[in-house]
Amino acid sequence: MKIGKILELIKTDTPANIAKRADVHLSEKSLRKALNKAGYEYRNSDEKGWYFVGEGDEETVQEQLIYDFATEGKAKANVSTNVNKEPNDTNQRSNVGIKRDKEQVEQANEQSAPTIERTNVIRKRSSFDMDVELMKELKIQAIIHDRTVYELVESAVRHYLAELKGK
Repeated sequence: MKIGKILELIKTDTPANIAKRADVHLSEKSLRKALNKAGYEYRNSDEKGWYFVGEGDEETVQEQLIYDFATEGKAKANVSTNVNKEPNDTNQRSNVGIKRDKEQVEQANEQSAPTIERTNVIRKRSSFDMDVELMKELKIQAIIHDRTVYELVESAVRHYLAELKGK
């Protein structure tokens, strides 16, 4: 989400509520820190609010995504790597698994339907129950492909409906 949009929302809502929105994907603390990094500071004086004190053009900053200024979460920070470590039996076995996973990803990329870029799509929130193991696999694939779960589900449903129409 663009910084300008967040600043508009803050005029009528709290950062805590904005952070809880499904399209923001940040905690309140991360949202505030990102605004500070972008050059904004909160003033609690006569006219409370977020004011631009950074360098450069404020309009340019407002066109940037808030995520450009957000720090990585704990999940990414805790990921360990095996860089410059001597390979041992356990590492070799896990490397085989990684290679197998990469092959599966390449196969999935070849089989998946092309992503359709859409703008101004009106979405309807849905809730449904799903097999726990299927949901786990869906989340893993979303991370591997750097997409959201709903994007994968939407793509799969579109592909399936296209197949049904073709029969």
